[in-house]
Amino acid sequence: MEKMTKIAGLFTVAFLIVGCSNSGDGTNSQADDSVENEVVDAQENDGNTEDNAEDLVESDANTEEEEGTSDNEDVENEDVSEEAGKSNEEESETSDEKESETEIYGGAQMSPAYFIDTKVINQPDHLYIAYAIDRDRETEGMVSPEQRLETSLFNNDPSEQDILRSYTNLTLDTPNLYVEFNQEGNELSVTTAQSVLFYETLFGISDFYGVESITFLNPDGEEKITVAERTVDDTITVKDERSETRGYYTIYDKELEETLFLAGGELEEQVVNESGEPLSFPETIEKMGSVEADMFYSSAIVEGIEVVYSSITNGVAKVRYTMDENAVTDADRTVFENAVQLAALDFHAWEVDLINDTLKEIRTYPLVGQ
Repeated sequence: MEKMTKIAGLFTVAFLIVGCSNSGDGTNSQADDSVENEVVDAQENDGNTEDNAEDLVESDANTEEEEGTSDNEDVENEDVSEEAGKSNEEESETSDEKESETEIYGGAQMSPAYFIDTKVINQPDHLYIAYAIDRDRETEGMVSPEQRLETSLFNNDPSEQDILRSYTNLTLDTPNLYVEFNQEGNELSVTTAQSVLFYETLFGISDFYGVESITFLNPDGEEKITVAERTVDDTITVKDERSETRGYYTIYDKELEETLFLAGGELEEQVVNESGEPLSFPETIEKMGSVEADMFYSSAIVEGIEVVYSSITNGVAKVRYTMDENAVTDADRTVFENAVQLAALDFHAWEVDLINDTLKEIRTYPLVGQ
């Protein structure tokens, strides 16, 4: 009985041991399964993490691309905006120019029949030839340039015996002037002083009518004759005889009660630029605006007149100016415009437009050859 009891106890213990063993294996199996599951989950999680990382990288890249695109678009928008701004400015400038061009200005075509007069100005150190331009002279019908040149030369001959009027026949074949003498010898003699004035007047007036060369012919039609103490046996080039005359300055003649004009070259005013070249038309007009103090002559551009722009193109001179209506008189304006005409004639301009921006008026003065 005791043996049976011991055997039963042994079986019981054995079952308990097996049960414990199976229980441990189950536990280990569960643990292993759990570990395996954790590994799998970790791997899956790593996979997901990598995927997520890739997604994040792609997302960042996309974000950067979008930002880059946005920046580029902003830059492009700025460029477009700037271009649009420039375009608007250009359009505005063009519009202003067009508006300026389309402003209504009154126009006046002045008489083409101008005459040149002269007077000798006696200064202590020198005798000067002063000029005047006259468009108000009454004439019967149209007067040709040849007739006006002849009248101007005949009326202003400084010789005592009026050499040109008395002993010559003039023929103008622009730009050449032919002077045919019907006498020679003593009839054409003058003093030394008169000789200088005779030729200065001849060359000066002729130049104002576009004459470039002068040919003297004796009674036999030959190019050899002595006139006013000078023997002439070849064609005279006016430009070589006349000094640079850029610009004209004023002197008031009390006897004539008229303002006359002196050539800048005769007054030793500036007639060449820094390069030694003769002043251009715009440079000439600018220089005419100033005169040193204590001179016996004055500027034709009085205070209150401001030259805005000047040019000469294809024989057409233009001077645009403003004026203070409270300070500038009609006489001041006339003197200014006459000085500009003489300055333009030195450049052999065909016409000059005087554009008054203050009065919105354009005066066109026909010049050489018209």
